[in-house]
Amino acid sequence: MARKTTTMRLRAVRMRNPMELSGIQNGRDITRPWIGPLLEPTDPILRTRGGGSFDIYKPILTDPQVKSVMTQRLSAVTSREWEVVPGEDTAQGRRAADWLREELLAMKFDRLTEKMLWGLFYGYSVAEQMFRRDGQLWGWEEIRVRDRVRFRFDEDCGLRLLTMSDMLIGEEMPSEKFWVFSTGADHDDEPYGLGLAHWLYWPVWFKRNGLKLWLIALDKFGMPTARGKYHPQASEDEQKKLLEAVMAIRSEAGIIIPEGMEIDLLAAPGGGSSSLDYTKLHDTMDAAISKIVLSQTMTTDDGSSRSQAEVHADVADAVKKSDADLVCQSFNEGPVARLSAFNFPGVAPPRVWRKMEDPEDTSAAIARDEKLHRIGWRMTEERVKETYGDGYERGTPAGENGGEAQGTPSPPDFAEHAHDSALDDLAAQIIAEGHAEAATAPLFADIAQVLEGLGPETTLEELRDRLDGLRDAPGDSAALVDLLTEASFAARLAGELGAVIDDEEAPDGADSLPGAVAP
Repeated sequence: MARKTTTMRLRAVRMRNPMELSGIQNGRDITRPWIGPLLEPTDPILRTRGGGSFDIYKPILTDPQVKSVMTQRLSAVTSREWEVVPGEDTAQGRRAADWLREELLAMKFDRLTEKMLWGLFYGYSVAEQMFRRDGQLWGWEEIRVRDRVRFRFDEDCGLRLLTMSDMLIGEEMPSEKFWVFSTGADHDDEPYGLGLAHWLYWPVWFKRNGLKLWLIALDKFGMPTARGKYHPQASEDEQKKLLEAVMAIRSEAGIIIPEGMEIDLLAAPGGGSSSLDYTKLHDTMDAAISKIVLSQTMTTDDGSSRSQAEVHADVADAVKKSDADLVCQSFNEGPVARLSAFNFPGVAPPRVWRKMEDPEDTSAAIARDEKLHRIGWRMTEERVKETYGDGYERGTPAGENGGEAQGTPSPPDFAEHAHDSALDDLAAQIIAEGHAEAATAPLFADIAQVLEGLGPETTLEELRDRLDGLRDAPGDSAALVDLLTEASFAARLAGELGAVIDDEEAPDGADSLPGAVAP
């Protein structure tokens, strides 16, 4: 019993203790060799071939295919517009959003984003913030992206700068001054991340070495190989002259050789260099590079069908949206949150995001809005601006007021349809001829009589019972029933005729039909 109580107490202490129990401090990470106070990357390629330095990955960018697909992936994010969203719907929240918007415009946020996104390639990026004070508010004078090779992380994942005077431990950098963007790792114990360069290393290596062999093959089998034959008694000087003659075949129009010697031309087996399919190796590695960086190949290589292209386009959209969300979230949780809390204490910090959704097709939007208009829905001015942009103002639809539309036409302000006019005419005629008043007069008279008989002690339950009694009492409701039946029939007929006119299938003289349905 005592042992069970002790165990429960230990569990309670651990639940209340916010400290990490499985941290990587003091060499507790068994996956990483503990050789000093600084963490070494766990990337096996960096360990075995790069000596822990990210410089090994820089030559990969000289490959044309890598450069092309990386530019495509980064520009897919920076080419999109960004927007600032307030952290809360208050005056202070909107003021903080305006402050952030002005700061980002001044610092050229797209250029900053592009440089930080190279963390996708290497695994992480490091930027230093230079602050300035503008009145009562602090902002950024500049945010400079530094070379990641100059930095290391300690066991607390704190950033340290390696210098010539301190290459072993490095100088501790204040976290509030630096922005670190790390991505690619599948756990939180790797501050260096794991970049695309890790997977690109071998495809680029095979491609380059295959290209080297390809050039040797082209040089060797681009033309037949010359073979010289000399007699057994040939002197060393004669052999040298024969070799010179063989080598001269490549560039000289004619050669001479000593008598008794021969020169043959040897062709590559299988008809020359066509049998050496280095082209297939090159194309296969290019396809692998495209898959690694873009998760698909059709934006860089040929596709086979429209359906396949649509699938690949969806994959590309998902990749670029993920990149945009990752870098914006890192920026919002780091530099924005810290400086906003300093300028606007107690106010939820604003956020910046990229607009990654493609704009809606205008033709499709008009078709949809016209259908909604037919069933009675009207667009608000905010919706018009959101869908069609600026530059529109509401005017009189064409055909009304005896002439053309006044002012700038508004796309969603669609013309009235025949069945709408028919229903309007029907309602106006019912009111003008007094049908509605005549049909409902007896009912209102009975209700008025009930209300006159109420006393101050009458409860709501008693009033409801008396009104329910009118429903069951005998009375002349035939006029009201006839009116509603006639109106329902007319409305249905007007709708059917209007639908025919909308489909441009109305017979001649259809313009006069809506007026014929009035009672």
